[in-house]
Amino acid sequence: MHIVVCMKQVPRDNSVKINPDLSINADGIEKIMNLFDEYAVEEGIAWNERHGGKLTVLSLGTEEWVEQMRRALAMGATDALLLSDPAFATLDPLAAAKVVAAAIRKLGDVDLIFCGRNSTDDESGAFAPALARSLGWPQLTYVGKVLELDPATKQIRVERHLEAEVETVSAPLPAVVSVIKDINEPRYPALLKIRKVARVEPPVWSAADLGLSDLAPAATLTNRVPPPARPKGELISGPDAASKVKTLVDKLLESQVL
Repeated sequence: MHIVVCMKQVPRDNSVKINPDLSINADGIEKIMNLFDEYAVEEGIAWNERHGGKLTVLSLGTEEWVEQMRRALAMGATDALLLSDPAFATLDPLAAAKVVAAAIRKLGDVDLIFCGRNSTDDESGAFAPALARSLGWPQLTYVGKVLELDPATKQIRVERHLEAEVETVSAPLPAVVSVIKDINEPRYPALLKIRKVARVEPPVWSAADLGLSDLAPAATLTNRVPPPARPKGELISGPDAASKVKTLVDKLLESQVL
């Protein structure tokens, strides 16, 4: 069985600056594995240990992402693959999904893809559904528990943890699964394994390797500004609580709130 886990590197500190071209400026901020992707890596490792086969951690980014890929290898991933090309620098989630889908097709033997629910930098949550759409595979989102994964019958059964209910859903493999943080507790890689993978250099595939040329983003961000500041509030004064409440009610009636 071949499981692929999509992993993104994100800034540890969310208080990043925005560049003039509206991209995120994370200079000088430590990079870490995306929180939800860490749970995806752990889930992939657990099922790989149960069924055997291969677990590939796949990233789309620059060579500086290799350090977090090595962390996934130290956790227990068996293989790693980096998709890196200057043409990938400004991809939106839909275009990024198309690139990853091309890599999945080139790998050829993938049975299951785990992704995090969303990344903690752009918070779009669009990548996993877009990847499933690009591949034409079933998508299982907001997964809080994988109940059954059967390589023989090519079936997966999961719990989807929604806001007001928990759904039990089955789907044929191959499929794309995006997980929430309640699904498991990621392991800490052992120091011996960290040292063992410290110099591993994963293979790198470019746009040409994937046979891709037209990578224009489907959506273009034209503006990114913070919401306007809230107007300054008014402090109601009065000799006692009753008079303050009366003044407040009068103002609410005047403003047609009540």
